[in-house]
Amino acid sequence: MIIIIQLIGGCTLIPWFGLAGLSFMSFDTPKATKKLIPWLFIFSVFSYPFIIGGSYWWAWSTFMSGNIKSAIFWSSLPIGLFVFAYLVIIRSPSLLRKSK
Repeated sequence: MIIIIQLIGGCTLIPWFGLAGLSFMSFDTPKATKKLIPWLFIFSVFSYPFIIGGSYWWAWSTFMSGNIKSAIFWSSLPIGLFVFAYLVIIRSPSLLRKSK
């Protein structure tokens, strides 16, 4: 079960590569490098692979100690973060139109 969940979570890195490449477009506006939001966005996008690696390491550590439910939770964490980020990205065009 844990291996299947981790394989599915590893597949979330495929769309991450595209998002990571396009994330630098947050600096397209003038004076964007002086604002905090684009930097936080870049940091959150590029920290995602480290979150995957850390949660999978923690999942296997808890699995080896015998706590299977906790291992399943840590294995599912990257998938949950991916779904949350996907929903935020889907909602962002409507949020940008409302702020104008």
